[in-house]
Amino acid sequence: MHSEHFGRIYRYIAYRINDADRAEELAADVFRIAWEKDLPEEPGIGWLIAVARNVVANEYKGRLRQQLLRQGLQEGARAAGAANDTESGAVADVLAKLNEKHREVLILAYWDGLTTAELAQSLGCSISAAGVRLHRARKAFAGIVPAHLMNERMP
Repeated sequence: MHSEHFGRIYRYIAYRINDADRAEELAADVFRIAWEKDLPEEPGIGWLIAVARNVVANEYKGRLRQQLLRQGLQEGARAAGAANDTESGAVADVLAKLNEKHREVLILAYWDGLTTAELAQSLGCSISAAGVRLHRARKAFAGIVPAHLMNERMP
């Protein structure tokens, strides 16, 4: 089933989200969902497209949530006051430069205050994998953050 339909599902998703790497991940999710459903027969392309449509809808919702979080960070930075405004604005700028996965992990950990165990549950991975993702996101953040903020408190 995977080898027969993956190309069509991938193209369906890639056309709608305009991100080749993410489309590949989402296409794999479609087949993971099909495998987890334990259907008595092999589902047809119509069923797989319906699942792909739902996966794309969830992707759109996630992107909207990320955009709203970024806007909230930027508005919070503006409202924080003159002394703190520069630092908050710089943090928001650094977050905007990170890739989506790193940004999501940092926002979940620091904005939403999730523990590593809660982070793992949210990301659908093990606690150790969540810790590694958080470590990598922190490292990426540190690689972009302006030098004057390196001496200040960092996530």
